[in-house]
Amino acid sequence: MKKQVIVCGWYFDKFDDKEGQTDYIEGLIELNKRSDVDVFYACHNDPPDIVEANFRYERYPNVGLEWGAYNKAWQSLKDELDPDTHLLFIQDDIVVHDWIFVDIVSAALEQGAGVIGNGPAYPWNFDPTAEARLSFWLKTNDTWVDYVREENKHLYDRLQLTYGVRGSFVSLKYSDMERINGFDYVDKPMQDGVKEDGTKFALIDPFGNTSMYMNGYKFGRILGDGKIKYLSNEYRKSKWLLECGRGQVVTPGERDGKEGIIEIPSEMILEVS
Repeated sequence: MKKQVIVCGWYFDKFDDKEGQTDYIEGLIELNKRSDVDVFYACHNDPPDIVEANFRYERYPNVGLEWGAYNKAWQSLKDELDPDTHLLFIQDDIVVHDWIFVDIVSAALEQGAGVIGNGPAYPWNFDPTAEARLSFWLKTNDTWVDYVREENKHLYDRLQLTYGVRGSFVSLKYSDMERINGFDYVDKPMQDGVKEDGTKFALIDPFGNTSMYMNGYKFGRILGDGKIKYLSNEYRKSKWLLECGRGQVVTPGERDGKEGIIEIPSEMILEVS
């Protein structure tokens, strides 16, 4: 089965004193040698030499964070891909403990999983007509559905318990990507928010989380909650992947002395023999 890996970013050496460490890129280089795998980089600036020399890539406007990058790359590639291709979208600020996860995920998709993430995000009672998380900070009075592409707005028509799939890693079949009509995302340039004390801060998490729950809603609405699977029930962590959370390798749970377990139905955790 053909596997298309789409990577967002190139910040592999920018955080936590990892300057010059390229283990992740080298793992991708080896993966890209396989006849059943192609690796493509979605960039918003010129990539470093090691990426340019080893992978296909394209530059896109820096809008929508990872969800925007993924969807733009999907639009670029979809006409050349076979309809039975398995899509693996992944950021590069992630620690891969074992690249066998690519085959584990592909096998699960072949066996009927609809969409697969690493660890879950917190479930959300998603009301498309309520004010979106991002709007709270922008003070724009936007509802969730206001951020959805016009052709997809009709899908957001009811209150629904939504299981978020974090954009650090998400995988689904080509056919299901077409069913959901690609990823929705906040199609606005990044902005700063202002805290009560007047301090400005980058709205990276509100931008990203708004897009994450918009897509999580659509995964459940179209593919069905029973088709959403995770590699573990731990926030940002599984046996195979550790999401660095934009450079912060230590998870909030570890920092607070907690395991970071998120309560989700047991059937949503992928069984791997």
